Amino acid sequence: MLVSCDAIMYNISMIRHLNKGVLVKKSLAFVVFLVSMSVLVTSSVFAVTYQSLEEVKFTFDPAITVSLSGDLLINNLSPSSASDSNIIDVTVATNASHGYNLLATVGQKNGTDSLVNTSNNTYTFTNLSTTAGSAATLNNFTDNKWGYSYSVDNGTNWISGNTGSTASGYAGLPLDNNDNADERGNGGVTLISTVNPADGKTIKFKIGAKASNTQASGTYTNTINFYAVANPEPELEPVACEAGKICYNANSLDPVQGEMGKQTAGNNEEVMLWAPNFKRSGYGFAGWNTSYDYTGTSYGPQQTITTPSNTSTNGLSLYAIWVKSAGNMQNWGGCNGLAIGAITALKDSRDNDVYAVARLADGKCWMIENLRLDSTPELSPTNTNNPSLPLTNNTGSTSNYLSATVDPTQTAWCTASSSACVNQSMLATNNTVFFTNNTSSNYSATSNVYGYGNYYNWYSATAGYGKYNTYNTGGNTPGDICPTGWHLPKGGNKNIESNNEIWPLFVTGINGGVKPANYDNSVNPYYTGNLEGVNMSKAVRSYPNNFVYSGLLSGSSIGNRNSYGYYWGATGSDYIRAYGIQLGNNEVYPATDGSNKYIGFSARCVAGT
Repeated sequence: MLVSCDAIMYNISMIRHLNKGVLVKKSLAFVVFLVSMSVLVTSSVFAVTYQSLEEVKFTFDPAITVSLSGDLLINNLSPSSASDSNIIDVTVATNASHGYNLLATVGQKNGTDSLVNTSNNTYTFTNLSTTAGSAATLNNFTDNKWGYSYSVDNGTNWISGNTGSTASGYAGLPLDNNDNADERGNGGVTLISTVNPADGKTIKFKIGAKASNTQASGTYTNTINFYAVANPEPELEPVACEAGKICYNANSLDPVQGEMGKQTAGNNEEVMLWAPNFKRSGYGFAGWNTSYDYTGTSYGPQQTITTPSNTSTNGLSLYAIWVKSAGNMQNWGGCNGLAIGAITALKDSRDNDVYAVARLADGKCWMIENLRLDSTPELSPTNTNNPSLPLTNNTGSTSNYLSATVDPTQTAWCTASSSACVNQSMLATNNTVFFTNNTSSNYSATSNVYGYGNYYNWYSATAGYGKYNTYNTGGNTPGDICPTGWHLPKGGNKNIESNNEIWPLFVTGINGGVKPANYDNSVNPYYTGNLEGVNMSKAVRSYPNNFVYSGLLSGSSIGNRNSYGYYWGATGSDYIRAYGIQLGNNEVYPATDGSNKYIGFSARCVAGT
C-alpha cells in the first residue's frame, strides 16, 4: 500500500491500527514493519515460525521503505536442545540524503517481550537479557529462552544482539513501550545506522531458541517491530569562537577537505585574514562572511579588516562562502548576464575543479580563486585556450601534459636565464615540501593551502608559447593554460587606454570604474599607499576581488608568501622576462615590470578572448 503526502492524514488511523505507529514529520520518514513470530511446541518437537504481516509502505519526502524476504522460518528442535531459525532479509531503501536508522523492538504497547502460548498463557519462552554485554551462544542457552542475532555483511559476521560485538551469539530485544507516533522505535536496538543513503541495504536477521522437556505443546507468539527512520536534514548553525581568536568555519554539511587553525586577534585590531585551506567538491570558494547564512559582512580570503570591539571576549567566527557550480568554464558566455560584483561558480572540465567567478568593477569576469590545474589533465584545443602542443617537459621529452617538476628532493626547479631553462614546462603544486622552507604561522609544514593555488613558470602559464626568444616586444601570447573561452590578462603597456586588462582592474576598476584624477598616463603606475583615498593593496585583496599573497617559487623555496602576490599575464617583456601582476603590503605593480620567465607565479583567468 502506498500513501502519498496529500493522503497521509486520512490513512493514519487505519495504519496505526495495523502496525501501532507511523511517524510523519518534516524531513523525516518513518516506516514500521511487524513480523509475527510463532513458536510451535509439541511433545517432542517445536518450531520457530516467522510470517510477515501485510506490507505497508509510505512515499513522501523523503521516501523510505522496509521490506522483508517473506520466507517462513521453521526449525524443528528436540526438547532440551537449542537451535537458531532460518534467516530473513530485512531491506531498507530511502532517498533521504542523510541516511536513516533501522531499529528493532519486540511486543506491543503494554505487552510482553516473551513468547506466550496462545492456548495456555502459563507457559512462555522468556526473552534473553537485554543488558549490554550479555550474549548467549546456542551452547549455553538456558531452557525456554529466545534471542536474536543479525548480520550487516551478508552473513559473514553475526552481531550478538545489542552487544555490538561480532562474536556469534544472541541477546534479547527490548520491549516496545512507546505508543506515541513521534517516539516509535525509541529504546530499540539499532540494527543499521547510516548517514548516507543506502538504497537496498539489507541485514540478515535470525532467532535462537531452546525448549525444555516439560514445556507445554502449543503455538507461542509475539511480534517483532522493525522501525526505519530517515535522518532529518541537518541545518547550518552559528559556531561560537574562542575569546581573542578568529575562527574559520568550513560551513558545509557536505565533506570539506582541509583544516584551519584559529588566528589570534584583539579588539579593534587591524589584521589580515588567513587564506582558505578548505576545498568542497562541486563548489567554488568566494570568501568569508560573518554569518553562516551569508547575511553578514563578506570579506576576501586575505582581506585586511578591523576586528570587532568584543573580539577579546567573544572571538570572531567567520564562515566560508560557497557557490555551487553553475556549469563549465569552457566556452562560458554568461558574463554579460552578471551585475557588477555578482558571483557565480564554474567547473573546469579538465579536472572538474570548481572556481568562484565574479564580474568585477572593470566590467570583466575574473576567476576570484587562483588556478589549481596540475599535471594530470591532458591539454587540448577543446579544453584549453589555444595551447602550443606538445609541451617540452623538464626531462626534454614532449607531451600534452604540464610537467610537475618539483620532487621531494626540491632540486627540480630550473632557475637559469637561458633558453634551456626557460623553454620547459615547470609546475609546482601547493602541497609540496616547500613548506618546510617557508612555514607560515598559519599552517603546519604539511598543509595544502588551497587558496594559494599552484605555481607555473611563464612557459607553462602560456601553454608552451612563452619561450626565451619570443614575445619580447610587448606582444601577447595567442594561447595559455586558461580554459577555452578564457585567457591570461593582457598587460605591460603604460597607456591605460591600450589593449590592457590589468591596469583597468587595478587602477580604474578598483576606483569604482572611474579613472583617478591623479592618474598620470605617462608615469609608470607604481602605487604606494592611497590612490584617491583607496589603499590599492587592500582594495585588490578585498571582496570580491579576492587576490591573495600567494608568494612566488624560485629554486627550492617559496618566497614572500603572505606578504606579496605575483600573477602571470599574457604579455612578454624581453628575452628573459614577462609582465605580471605584483601586489605587496603597501604597493601594486599593475603589469609594468617584467619578471624572470622561469619563476613560479600564480595564475588567474579572464573570460573572453
